[in-house]
Amino acid sequence: MTAPVIRQFVGTVPDKGQSQAAFDTNMDAFLDWQALQFAPDLVAFGEFANSTTAALVAANLPPLTGRALDVVRVNAAADGVEFADVTAAGWALLDDADAAAQRATLGLVIGTNVSAVASPTFTGVPTAPTAAPATNTYQLATTAYTRAAIPNVLNAAGSAPMFACRAWVNFDGTGTVAIRASGNVSSITDNGTGVYTVNFTTNMEDANYAWVGSCTTTSTTTSSLYPAAQGTVQQAADQISTITSLPISTMTGSDSTQWKDVAVVNIAVFR
Repeated sequence: MTAPVIRQFVGTVPDKGQSQAAFDTNMDAFLDWQALQFAPDLVAFGEFANSTTAALVAANLPPLTGRALDVVRVNAAADGVEFADVTAAGWALLDDADAAAQRATLGLVIGTNVSAVASPTFTGVPTAPTAAPATNTYQLATTAYTRAAIPNVLNAAGSAPMFACRAWVNFDGTGTVAIRASGNVSSITDNGTGVYTVNFTTNMEDANYAWVGSCTTTSTTTSSLYPAAQGTVQQAADQISTITSLPISTMTGSDSTQWKDVAVVNIAVFR
């Protein structure tokens, strides 16, 4: 195909000149001709570029066989590429849209499997730090008091051992028995006039503990009142201290057979 003449020589050489209409027609024809001439070359060049790119990439990749769903990474020497195996669990995380989805994939629930960290809140104006206590007040071993330091903290002189109160209770023994305050005591059982059972919340190590008590009444009496262990004063032999409970009785000093309900009973247990 010959390219059409598109030059226009108006008024100088009539036999070479073209009218405007002829010029426009020839211009359109020329553009069509130009497209037909270069289009195959452009397509061929694109195919050549793609082929060249693929060849260059392929020349730097390890063999693809058996590497489905693996990822490509730069090797440790930074002079080539290598495949890295990605497990199904790894792909499950990579496929998640956000952190919440990843936590769901891992089965992590904040507050259940993962501790929720609350932002600290501050109120008021902070005060200046106080001076550290004297070194003879207590001794520190990492973050806890040592056993040797505990007597000093409690203002207890000497080196004799100390034993903690394992349970205590202050209760009303008249009418409907009621606990006023307690530690490691779950309830008081009313077994009759002046007869009670102190029930522990957490069992004692064994039944070989010691206990002390006192009691008072709001009524007028000329006799002293005191608590006594059941099983020692007109009680069945099996009503004795156990790891779960402590049976007691309150009675008058003048007649140990006269059990009496009292308004205040105090019991402390040591082991």
